[in-house]
Amino acid sequence: MIKSFTTAIAVLLLAGMPTMATAGISAGANSDYLFRGISQTDGSTSAWAEYNHMFGDSGFMAGAWLGQVDYADGSDLETDLYAGWSNGDWTVGYIDYNYNGDADLDGSEFFISKEVMGVSVDYYLGQDDYTDYVEFGYSVMGVDVSYGMWEDIGDNWSVSKDFDLPMGLKGSLGYVSFMADDGSMMQDEDSFVFGVSKSL
Repeated sequence: MIKSFTTAIAVLLLAGMPTMATAGISAGANSDYLFRGISQTDGSTSAWAEYNHMFGDSGFMAGAWLGQVDYADGSDLETDLYAGWSNGDWTVGYIDYNYNGDADLDGSEFFISKEVMGVSVDYYLGQDDYTDYVEFGYSVMGVDVSYGMWEDIGDNWSVSKDFDLPMGLKGSLGYVSFMADDGSMMQDEDSFVFGVSKSL
């Protein structure tokens, strides 16, 4: 989810952050919901929706994201609430993750993001038993490349491309690889993922 949050705030900042408050709604579906390289839907499709609100030129932003998951305990819905602030150079924020069916899955993170010499650096400080995560991203010729390291869980890397579709839709196609840490009780995963979304 967080990628959509940081992307949304970056787009608004580049657009000049109008002095009046702005709100946005987006929705879409992916062939698989991957979070830091790990499937959250057991390799199946997932629909999602998001509402975000930019508070004028203050740099503050808040929103909510909902998406389908498929866990063995019966949880099938993830609800994330987030808030953040950016001055156009640094971005900081907080995300609260909630899952129906099992409160033990709930958690939260603080995060800080900055671009250094064209490379995005995002650091997430885990709370509520969540461990820390850092991700580096770079875009070249319209292709996005990233590498992330999740403490005690594993590393992941991805290559993806966004493109326009008819009727104002946006498409994305990517390859994601997850390498589990020894002792994490996770399995390595390799996935091709296709997504379609629409913003209002």
